[in-house]
Amino acid sequence: MEKGGEDSNPQLTVEVSGKRYSKGLLEPKLISLAKEVPYTLFLNDREILSISTLPTNLHELFVGFLVSEGVLLSPAEIQECEVDHSSRLVRIELDVPQDRLAQLESRGMLTSGCAGGMVFSVQSAAGSPRPKKRKPLKILSTTILKRMHDLDTYPGTYRTTRGVHAASIADSAETHVILEDLGRHNAVDKIIGYCFINKIYTEDKLLLTTGRITSEVLVKAARSSFPIVISRSSASAMAVAMARQSGIDVVTYVRAGRFNYFPHGATELMSNLD
Repeated sequence: MEKGGEDSNPQLTVEVSGKRYSKGLLEPKLISLAKEVPYTLFLNDREILSISTLPTNLHELFVGFLVSEGVLLSPAEIQECEVDHSSRLVRIELDVPQDRLAQLESRGMLTSGCAGGMVFSVQSAAGSPRPKKRKPLKILSTTILKRMHDLDTYPGTYRTTRGVHAASIADSAETHVILEDLGRHNAVDKIIGYCFINKIYTEDKLLLTTGRITSEVLVKAARSSFPIVISRSSASAMAVAMARQSGIDVVTYVRAGRFNYFPHGATELMSNLD
């Protein structure tokens, strides 16, 4: 449920007066910037954390965060989820064992920056699900290029501001949904929350992101049983090592018809000539 306020139908960009240098000239210009709004999460009436976010898909963001942290295991555990835009509060009531709630007892502060999520997700990495034996998912090399092209050409806030990240869930046939946020972790959490809320089977899906694949992103993918994570950017050595342990394949630098591939048994990559 959502309560009113200026962001119940949000304007996602703000026009700010500045100057632009081009071809030797410095001229006045209105520059579009992504809107950043802090929301505070109350979980079972206890203040947990604040996240600065692009004010869209907030149910997905906060539910996805709780899934990524291992607090939520089933949609049936959500008793209430309310977003109050006027007071910038998100209230979620869960019916879960106390030991899972205890994982978030220490109050944290997540920002919109690329470090967002580190405090919680790295600490929860030890509790990530162990890899399951599954038949490798067959994927054409061109599918990876096509699905990244869908993400790169998405006509969202990035097109206007160049100041947000995006993530998507896809399969060989199509991209199902693309969601954006200021930080790459938030964008991934929105996708995870979307899949969780809509009961989307993820073990045969691709998780794509415009941001770096870090250990935190890898933990989020592992908790939601994605077989492969794909980025147009890089991956950290720790993320690739964790992906090997979790049986998740990693694809990086998907650009100009090329990419790097770190296979760990989850997928079988095929050329169009196979």
